[in-house]
Amino acid sequence: MKRVFAWKAVAVALLAAVVVTGCGYQFTGRGTLPGGVSGLCVAVPENRSADVRLGPMVASAVVSEAISAGADAAVGCTGRSGSLTGEIRTVSTSTITRNSDGDSTEERVTITASFRLADEDGAVIWQRASVTGTETYSVTPGSDSTSSRNAALDEAAEDLAENVWAGLTQRF
Repeated sequence: MKRVFAWKAVAVALLAAVVVTGCGYQFTGRGTLPGGVSGLCVAVPENRSADVRLGPMVASAVVSEAISAGADAAVGCTGRSGSLTGEIRTVSTSTITRNSDGDSTEERVTITASFRLADEDGAVIWQRASVTGTETYSVTPGSDSTSSRNAALDEAAEDLAENVWAGLTQRF
């Protein structure tokens, strides 16, 4: 009885492996860069927001996202076949929830940016006019929420980087 069960388990596992690998399934973000780009040089985006930390934060997050997906990437470099430039257009904060007194208890920060990827000759091979990253954070009425907002900005920059990387590597 145990042999039959073990044989069936092996057969199911083998079938699942064949189906998953045979259908072209791949994990999100593991795709290839467009236009034959093999290495990515990420420039610190021009920052039109009031937060001076945001440009380097976004560039670093994009490089981290690329490296975690197995790509060759660095900030402010030369010698790679692709150059990613961008512009942080806006950073906005909106109230998500309020308490019974009408005070904000939860807010969402949104970073909106544009990016373009150029090859070694400067030809644009990919661009997005609007990419966003968001994060929600708690607010305590009557107290300073700067540290919570800064932590949310860090997370929103990572979310933005994930969306940039997904846009670069997924062809729909």
